[in-house]
This record gives sequence, C-alpha cells and structure tokens, in this order.
Amino acid sequence: MATLYELQGMYAQLQQLIEDGGEGLEDTLESVEGALEEKLESYAMVIRNIESDVDGLKAEEKRLADRRKSMENGIKRMKTAMQDAMSSTGERKIKGEKFTFTIQKNPPSLKVLDESVIPSEFFIPAAPSLDKKAVMELLKSGQEVAGTQITQGESLRIR
Repeated sequence: MATLYELQGMYAQLQQLIEDGGEGLEDTLESVEGALEEKLESYAMVIRNIESDVDGLKAEEKRLADRRKSMENGIKRMKTAMQDAMSSTGERKIKGEKFTFTIQKNPPSLKVLDESVIPSEFFIPAAPSLDKKAVMELLKSGQEVAGTQITQGESLRIR
C-alpha cells in the first residue's frame, strides 16, 4: 500500500501523462484513486481511534480532578474541625508525639467594603482589547477597517 506522499507523486505523474496525451490513463487513475480512498479511509479509522482515546483521557482527567477536589475539601474540613476544637478549649498550641499544632495569625489582607468610594488613583487602567466580533461584522457589511482583513482557510472534515 502506497503512502500519501507516494500517492501524491503518482498523481503528479498522472497529470503529466494526461497533459502529454497518453493512453490508458483512466485505468491507472482509477487504481490510484482507489488507493488514495483506501489510504484516507485507513487514516480516518486511526483518527477515530485516537479521538476516542482522547475522549477517554478527558473523562479520566475530569474524574481525577473531581476526586482531587473532593480530597482537598475533606482536608479543609478536617483542618477547620481541628482548629475549632482547639479554639473551643482555648488552646493555641498543642505538642503531640509526631506533630505540633499551632493556631497563628495569618498575614494581613485587604477586604474591600465599597469599591465605589475608593479614590481612582488606586485603580489600574485596563489595557484596551480588540472587539474582533464587531470588526468582523463591519467587514462583512462591506465597510473597511484599517489594519484588518477577512481570511478564510480550509480544513479537512471527516464524516
């Protein structure tokens, strides 16, 4: 079975023979077309298999992420329960055989109560971003927008 590259070379040779007016090219063309069709079918089957593997991996990633999140939440609940137990007894430090448990203050953090009364000097201006959807609508309606153009590529669809 020929590779796609070999088939492309065959097509180039066939085109040259057709341009030169050779006979019997139809039979040769049909055999190459069949070979290309068979090669594309094989490639499509491989692609489908890989796509199903990718879908399985995505599902496994989600399952593992959900499990990790559940475990992290369990750790958070256990730490909260431990801290609550220490706080309710007034203990700030307990030394065990393997671990030492201490309740300590966290670093200071900012809590915003009302953003509207904060002076504007504390706000960072956002960089402007291009509204591509609006530009595309203008270009489609026939208007020009400097520095832009509509492009349209091609891609293979397998059904």
